[in-house]
Amino acid sequence: MIKLNNKGKRITFKIFDERTKEYDSWFDKQQKIYKSEVDLAKRFPCISPCLEIGVGTGRFAKPLNVEFGIDPSVSSLKISAEKGIEVIRATAEYLPLRDESFNTAYLIVTLCFVEDPNRTLLEAFRILKPEGKLVTCVVPLDSQWGSFYEEKKKKEETFFYKEAVFFTKKEIKEMISNAGFILEKFGSVLHYPPNSSPVPEEPSFNENGSFVCYEAKKPIV
Repeated sequence: MIKLNNKGKRITFKIFDERTKEYDSWFDKQQKIYKSEVDLAKRFPCISPCLEIGVGTGRFAKPLNVEFGIDPSVSSLKISAEKGIEVIRATAEYLPLRDESFNTAYLIVTLCFVEDPNRTLLEAFRILKPEGKLVTCVVPLDSQWGSFYEEKKKKEETFFYKEAVFFTKKEIKEMISNAGFILEKFGSVLHYPPNSSPVPEEPSFNENGSFVCYEAKKPIV
């Protein structure tokens, strides 16, 4: 694991460091939801070299065959490193990476946790090669699950989402576009309410679900 100093801030830094095992265990407890989300993310495959920004414990990076991961949480990075991912400790807003060095970058449920989502997207643009792909997976505010988590935030009923900032689908697409990317396609899962029993789900190529992935291309200038 490569260790570098942070230059930025992360609102969720402490909670993910202090509750890493609790966070990671959610994926084991919610296998049907997790599998649906991974199956959707696989529809936007890694074209090597690949980077996940906000890699956490590698729950998405490993099945997506992502080689590199960035995260500010030391305890999370240790788990990712054990899975064979080459990790760097840093924030999404200040990537210690060369310009145009990756073909694919993933932001999977990361944008709602960063201090500056616009700068994060600009950094992703910088490190991607021309025609490189950015895959941004989010829980939109204007979705059933986004509204559910927003209410839990207000009632202080959640640890991991209490500092999250959710965006609407329109806001997310505008931020991606403003960073210089060209939106190419999208898909979603979690089309059922958050209080219902999880069910296996095939990805749909629409934005109607509560877990939505957007693929955008860095144009050739």
